[in-house]
Amino acid sequence: MCNVCTKEAVAPAPAPVKPNKALERLKKKHNIVTDPTDQEKQKSVAYQPDLLAMSTQYSKLAFDVFKQTLVRVQETKAYA
Repeated sequence: MCNVCTKEAVAPAPAPVKPNKALERLKKKHNIVTDPTDQEKQKSVAYQPDLLAMSTQYSKLAFDVFKQTLVRVQETKAYA
């Protein structure tokens, strides 16, 4: 056998993560503490509703109501 076939694969070391300065300023400004070891903080953050999903749901609801109203108006004699 050759050395290539028997050589063990060595995973490269992950690159160090640079702290985001803007994110750190925002945390400092609003006094946000992120501690992965604090279980109480993790529980309070874990079940917050997704803002994009909620806004999408409400905008779809508003559009459906508007569409139904428009169809009703178009079916009236005054519109015809």
